[in-house]
Amino acid sequence: MPRITVVIPLYNKQNYICDTLKSVYAQTYTNYEILIINDGSTDSSSHYIEKIIDKRNTRIIHQSNHGLSNARNTGIKFANSEIICLLDADDLWLPTHLAQIIELVTDFPEAKIYATAYLEFYRNGKSLKPKTNIRSTLSKFIVQDFFESSLYQPFITPSSFAFKKEIIDQIGGFDTQITYAEDTDFFIRANLNLQLAYFNKPSCYYRSESENQITRSTLSSKKAPDFLKYRLENPNHQSLRRYINLQYYYLSNYCKIEAAHSQYKEVYKNIDLELLNYKQRFLIKAPKWLLQSLRFVKQILLDKGKRITTF
Repeated sequence: MPRITVVIPLYNKQNYICDTLKSVYAQTYTNYEILIINDGSTDSSSHYIEKIIDKRNTRIIHQSNHGLSNARNTGIKFANSEIICLLDADDLWLPTHLAQIIELVTDFPEAKIYATAYLEFYRNGKSLKPKTNIRSTLSKFIVQDFFESSLYQPFITPSSFAFKKEIIDQIGGFDTQITYAEDTDFFIRANLNLQLAYFNKPSCYYRSESENQITRSTLSSKKAPDFLKYRLENPNHQSLRRYINLQYYYLSNYCKIEAAHSQYKEVYKNIDLELLNYKQRFLIKAPKWLLQSLRFVKQILLDKGKRITTF
């Protein structure tokens, strides 16, 4: 029986899925199975994967389009392993990724969720390390406060994340009603209840721009997590409060850029401006044209391997 199940939700990623699969087949740790959940793809994704899959350890489950959360839950349900590793169909793993996850499982028996550092990968072939709030200089450790560590750019991404299958009975699966920040909702529930073991060495490439990414779609029409619920349920959790405030900040800016005025007002009323830094307080009140201009400039700089942030 495989020790790890790699769950890959697939929806219209024909230009990337083969490279993604090849990065799994190149792993130095080989006791795994792959579950591809074809979530109603309408492009040639199925055709491409049929040509390269290793049928000894790869299964494809075809279903009609139900969304990312449903596809991940399907993969978790049919997994034969104790450990679930998530991998988006456009991201890539370095050959040591699964070996690093197994090392965390072995070295930190008190943990049930695991993650590694990652690199952002751009269309021009350049990669860039995210600016995180990780303070430890150790190569691997238990993250003492996930929410405090997440107050800059995310220090984990879904494709660098893994967990024991058994935790689903405790915290539930991915919320199928949520269509924006599904991962964030799951991370909140997991890290409120469980210990996270972290490998502070990148083993994953997060592709920052590809087809069907949430950042390229209309966010204002999507359903976000009920962040307020988590804040009310944990009134004394200060780092969670700051983390949720930051999620509202991101969402409000997206709504403003899309001219979704009613959604912007609903989100803005939940923001505590005192918990934002001066750059963020300026941008949250900035006009739409300025936010769009800054986003354009930021992308130009990222293409050159340079980053500007509000942190």
